[in-house]
Amino acid sequence: MSVKARLYGGLLFIVLCLFSTGASAHSTPNNMTEVVQGKNGFMYFASHEGLYKYDGYHFALIEALPAQWVYALTTNADKSMLYAASNGHIYAYDVLTGNVKQFAEVTSKDMAVNGQHVYAATSKGVEVLSKKSAGNLQALVGQTVLKVLSHDGQVYALTNTGLWHLNLKHQRQLIKMPIHSGLIAAVGDRLYIAHEQTLYSYDLITEQVHKTSLNTTPSAMTIYKNSYLAMAMAGEVRLYSTLDKQFVSGVLNKSKLFFNSVYADSQSNLWAVADNEYEIISQDLNQFNLPLVSRYNVLGKDNQSLLMGTDSGVYRFVQRQFVAMDALNNALSQEQSSEITSIASDKVTLVGTTNGLYVWQNEQLSRLANGYILGIEKIAGCWLVSTSGQGVIVIDDNLAIEKVLNIDSGLAANEVLATNKFEHLLYISTSKGLSVYNVKTGNMSHSLTAQAGKVSKVTMLDNSVYVAAYGGGLYKQTNNGFKLLVSPRFITDLAVFNGSLYIATTNGLFTLVDETVVAIPHTEKQYFGANSLMAYNGAMYAVSNNGLLGLSNTNLQNDKPVLVSSMSVNDTSLNALNDVQQASQMTLHFSNFDYALTQYYDYQYSHNGGAWINLNEPVVHFSQLNEGEHSLVVRATLDGSHFVKSAPIVWNVQGSFYKSDAFAWVCAVVVVLLFVAVFFVFLQRHKQMREVFRRMRDTKQQTALSQGFRKLVSGSHLCQGNDLQLSDGLLQLDEAKDILLPVVYSHGALGNTSLEDGLKMLSANTSLQYSQTEVEFNLALGSKALPEKLSQDIYAFINHAFINALQHAEARYIEVSGKRSKDDFVITIQDDGKGIAFLDKFMRFGTGLESMHDIARSLGGKLRINRGIKNGTVVQLKFRAQCKDSKNSRKLEGAAS
Repeated sequence: MSVKARLYGGLLFIVLCLFSTGASAHSTPNNMTEVVQGKNGFMYFASHEGLYKYDGYHFALIEALPAQWVYALTTNADKSMLYAASNGHIYAYDVLTGNVKQFAEVTSKDMAVNGQHVYAATSKGVEVLSKKSAGNLQALVGQTVLKVLSHDGQVYALTNTGLWHLNLKHQRQLIKMPIHSGLIAAVGDRLYIAHEQTLYSYDLITEQVHKTSLNTTPSAMTIYKNSYLAMAMAGEVRLYSTLDKQFVSGVLNKSKLFFNSVYADSQSNLWAVADNEYEIISQDLNQFNLPLVSRYNVLGKDNQSLLMGTDSGVYRFVQRQFVAMDALNNALSQEQSSEITSIASDKVTLVGTTNGLYVWQNEQLSRLANGYILGIEKIAGCWLVSTSGQGVIVIDDNLAIEKVLNIDSGLAANEVLATNKFEHLLYISTSKGLSVYNVKTGNMSHSLTAQAGKVSKVTMLDNSVYVAAYGGGLYKQTNNGFKLLVSPRFITDLAVFNGSLYIATTNGLFTLVDETVVAIPHTEKQYFGANSLMAYNGAMYAVSNNGLLGLSNTNLQNDKPVLVSSMSVNDTSLNALNDVQQASQMTLHFSNFDYALTQYYDYQYSHNGGAWINLNEPVVHFSQLNEGEHSLVVRATLDGSHFVKSAPIVWNVQGSFYKSDAFAWVCAVVVVLLFVAVFFVFLQRHKQMREVFRRMRDTKQQTALSQGFRKLVSGSHLCQGNDLQLSDGLLQLDEAKDILLPVVYSHGALGNTSLEDGLKMLSANTSLQYSQTEVEFNLALGSKALPEKLSQDIYAFINHAFINALQHAEARYIEVSGKRSKDDFVITIQDDGKGIAFLDKFMRFGTGLESMHDIARSLGGKLRINRGIKNGTVVQLKFRAQCKDSKNSRKLEGAAS
């Protein structure tokens, strides 16, 4: 945990506007003119370069609007819509959606929104514009208008002739006077006009005008907390109380700039805007200049207010002002009392000075003791008065001296700087160390006499005693004595408030966090040399020789959630995150819009539920994220232990296109479509090629039959001649056999032979040519004779299967089986050969396979070619046929099974 975070871990309150929070660290727009706050919490700055949005950490140009001089800027009642006048146009900008529309063509340098109308101040009057429709409704006044104001449903205009009350039906002049420049604001029933060095107050009920002289002409004015006017005058921002009709003491701002505008946001921060700078003046405005510079100031309190003792008397701090207690101060003056060293009050007021102790009661002053009084404490119903030479004077509630604890009582020194009582022990800080007086026993003991020397203050926190040794630092009591902590040397006061120890030193204010002394921001070094501390009315106050500082009891931890203020991908601004490419550069800005304390917040982020990672500023950059869904949570803290988080931000990262699921699906679809296209083209081509193959087969058979017949006739003639002719004839017959054999095995090879005889010849021929092949027939096709054409088809089918099994599959066993059930036929040929290759089976460019498919198709049946159980091929033909006898022919009617 950082030192800063640990500091605030011990605080339940914060330093608010010690010297106002400047913005020099921010890159501000140039030539800023106005600032307003939108409903979304952003601050919007009008400038010569356009309209800028500010989240407390960075400025972003509103790119939807022209990057030109914005002359005037205002909001509607709920601040959801901004109206900006730029370059002769008025634009309406929705702060929630980012939508922009050109509202009207009007040149204006001030505007006000009232109900459904926008009133624009121009050099020729007030242009009334409807928010619902384009165009100007009408012009009012008809003279140069400097400022226009909407208040309680009414519109008022400040013109070069005075103050006017306007509406759509009539216009009435309230104040007549020449005005060349001025400001206007309203509080309750009063209008305030700042003109030159005079503030005019116009009572709307009595119509009376009250004037207040100003030292200089205000350059900007706004309403603050409904009862103050915040004015920028000659580089100073001051508050004017509309109730007391006077300025509140003190200057609010730190920088001396000519401010163009002042604005109060929803957190009661005042924004003072100059040309190129701005200043945030925080909500409680708790730094106050003293009415005089005193060598040493002390704080006290009574039941009415905070009290402060100075070189020149006692002052009350009432309503942010110092009021001298004149009666008491006059009485002290008559007593010739010198510098006030301490002050305390409980029913009566005790005042310690450098020459005595006085009691102020019933407007009367009386002396109780002489000498140099260094401290007064009310402990257990008694006043304990620390003195420089008499020790500790104990005074009872009746203002009688009860006892004196001095050297004779065992004190280390008569010079007592402070006292404090814890249970039955009275701790006494002296110039020679720490003395501890046991109230029960009356015994006195000493500590830190040689180690620390002059002990100035003593207090207790969490049952531990802390001792401040002037020039020696801060000590903490332990079981082994006192331990010196790392701390400033010159400690002037200690105080405990809201569970934290506060340390006043000549070099600022500090607090204790885990035994570490940490400076409170903006009070260290030259900023604030504190003399005294006092807790009063829920706050801690510290006083120096020239200033009073209030530490508010406002809880430091803002409960506003962290929000995304802007997001961009590849330098392009987005309103929402959806899908982000893997190679994209992504930047997200965050804020919780606690503008006064932005510099004190620590931010962390967690990506995809991982560990929390510290951020130097609330900006998260991503690049080259992995594919898939991502989530991001950002949290902010001021004390290191209490956090406010953003809602989870979820987006999806797409990888390279060729790696995406969409691309894979596209590729899959393309591949499938290509495959289907190729398949259909192939089928078409295959169909065409098979048709060509059939024609070639038929042509070849016809040619072979013709050639074979001629060879056969020629060979037969030659065989009838001499021996030489016989030899040629036998050769011709052999060639005829080779040519006619495929024809013999063709579709009609059975001829007039019965199927049974044909199969016997096929078996016998197989045994002759392939002696190692065993053939087995198991045909049960019924006793009824088959049609001639069907017998020829069955024979041709079995014949082609035989040729494939014998010549191509090299089968050693062929089984032919057939069965018939009424009109259903099943013919199966099974062999043990090496099978048919897939392409051969599919392409069917061989004569046998193609012929078998033709036969199956002609019969309207089904042909199945499968691998056998062990090996080889199983060819099965199923078909249905109705057989009828006739004298001349048998008719076959096929039906699909």
